Amino acid sequence: NGKAKYKRIAMPKWNFIPEQFQILTLSLVGLFLSRLEEPLHLLSNKGSMYVHLDENKDYLVRCVLDEVFGHNNFKREIIWSTKTSSGFKVTANNWVRTHDILYYYCKSKDNCFNKQYWDYGDEYKSRFKKSDENGRLYRDDRGSGIKQYLDELKGIPMGDVWDDIMSFQQAATSTELLGYPTQKPEKLIERIILASSNPGDLVFDCFMGSGTTQAVAMRLGRRFLGADINLGAIQTTTKRLINLANELDKQLTSDSIKYTGFEVYNVNNYDFFRNPVEARNLLIKALEIQEFPQNSIWDGEKDGRKVKIMPVTRIAAKSDLMELIANLPYKKYETLSESNPNEPVEKILLVCMGHEPDLKARLQQEVPKYKLDIEIRDILRDRADIQLKRESEAEIVREGNILTIRAFYPLNLMQKLSLQREYFSDWRQLVDSIMIDFNYDGAVMQPAVTDIPEKNELVSGVYKIPEGSGTIRVKITDLISESLEMEV
Repeated sequence: NGKAKYKRIAMPKWNFIPEQFQILTLSLVGLFLSRLEEPLHLLSNKGSMYVHLDENKDYLVRCVLDEVFGHNNFKREIIWSTKTSSGFKVTANNWVRTHDILYYYCKSKDNCFNKQYWDYGDEYKSRFKKSDENGRLYRDDRGSGIKQYLDELKGIPMGDVWDDIMSFQQAATSTELLGYPTQKPEKLIERIILASSNPGDLVFDCFMGSGTTQAVAMRLGRRFLGADINLGAIQTTTKRLINLANELDKQLTSDSIKYTGFEVYNVNNYDFFRNPVEARNLLIKALEIQEFPQNSIWDGEKDGRKVKIMPVTRIAAKSDLMELIANLPYKKYETLSESNPNEPVEKILLVCMGHEPDLKARLQQEVPKYKLDIEIRDILRDRADIQLKRESEAEIVREGNILTIRAFYPLNLMQKLSLQREYFSDWRQLVDSIMIDFNYDGAVMQPAVTDIPEKNELVSGVYKIPEGSGTIRVKITDLISESLEMEV
């Protein structure tokens, strides 16, 4: 219904994607094989993938893409030329770099492609000097009697060198700019979406940044998905799409379709993922693990078990066991096995943020000669005794038909800024946005109020409650994009 929706759930990998998507876009410097293989199987057989990068890693990424897609499904190397040296190191003792690269691959030979055209230009159009009885401009080729109408011309078919799209280094005053460091021009993404999808198709950008792909898809009548590990990117994109949806909803006609509603899912735990080193230390402290700082095999010991903390930025896979298996003390195991053949040679605790179901069996299979007592602690599934961060606090009251936020304390942000409550003058200075659902159903938040202030302004903090309201849910997001949700 054109209303933004928000929902917090825990889901592994890409299993939440409901159907195949038509376009994949990636914008990155370094690319790993697993980042492609995960979503690739959901790409439509008519779908395409575009990868944007510079000269630092292009040759490596091309090899990976050939391996994943097959070299026969490589379609084109597109040069995004900025023409001018503005914004680049013009004084460097080298040729001035004035272009980036887009690799274009398809899933199959049956891919969707809508040819795009450049305008002919005023000089060419000036040749159409005659008009018919309806006022349509045309020209006849040297008196042959064959009329060529101007409004029937598609233009010049676009090639693989795009030199008509300015980078943001050249257009520093663009109204599109959101201050996000890797933001792309909408015109660049628009060309890709128009060429490789049709209205209603599903477009996916798995490193979405400031949400340019999602914004352009919404405007062009495409459905969209986005993912990013950066909380700031999620908040930037959310605000951008809410503002765009409000604009589009005012312009909608009875025969136009725009997908202006969207949901936000938290599919993993950002508090761990943003800082792996801090996450490891937090786990050791929270689980009361006796740390082994200088041990190359184990991270510590707990309740008589040797502890190995698996990667905290993703679900633990069988391949993550290889380093552990290679460094196990096999000479010690041999001695223990001979003296006590019926007892395990080691008691092991694997701590992970989600894991493949046969992880435990795989470790035992790789060490078949010795008996191991293996336990897995899955933090995503069971973290009741772990405080991932200092939760924000707020005082929100309902007085008649008025909802008032009297105080808000984003404790993590305040700690970073060395702010104390007693010296805290105005909580609104630390708030990025407030969203309110006046009839929360317990599952999906559908904000009726989205208080997103302009620059140099603050949120209101006082809101009128409409008649017929039920359970009220408030979401307050601070300046580092951490949120507090409360029911009133």
